Amino acid sequence: MLKKIIWFIRALLKVKSEKLRVCGKVRLIGHNKDGSLAFDFERPNLITNAGFDLICNQIGLKDAQPVAVAWMAISNGAVGGADAEALAATETHRVAATYAHTHGTKIFTLTGTFTTVVAAVSYGCLNAAANGELLNTAGFTAITVDSLQIIMTGTLS
Repeated sequence: MLKKIIWFIRALLKVKSEKLRVCGKVRLIGHNKDGSLAFDFERPNLITNAGFDLICNQIGLKDAQPVAVAWMAISNGAVGGADAEALAATETHRVAATYAHTHGTKIFTLTGTFTTVVAAVSYGCLNAAANGELLNTAGFTAITVDSLQIIMTGTLS
């Protein structure tokens, strides 16, 4: 009987802790001037260190919560790494992004549409119409297209 009690206590002590993971991808859909599809592809995106700070500060009980991530930008400058705090200095467009989330799921999206895109090679989501904190970023081969829709999908798991 003592062996069963010891086994039970050991089993209780081995309770696994949950790990929160944040990951995402970006889908780029380009259309030509005549409306025909030029491309449709996905890339993984990188949550920046500043982006993790944004997420933590939104969850935490901080005196001043950060402004919502509601902007998307593209640039013809190289994509930054995890320590990037802004999109490249050569940002060419910034648009208001549309946020969507279905209750009960662990997925959200931000969608932005750009027009007259020339040689864009990186994108990012930010929390301001100018400057702001960079949530995430991704790079891709240079894109020149009349209309570009970017859909960033974030997953919490």
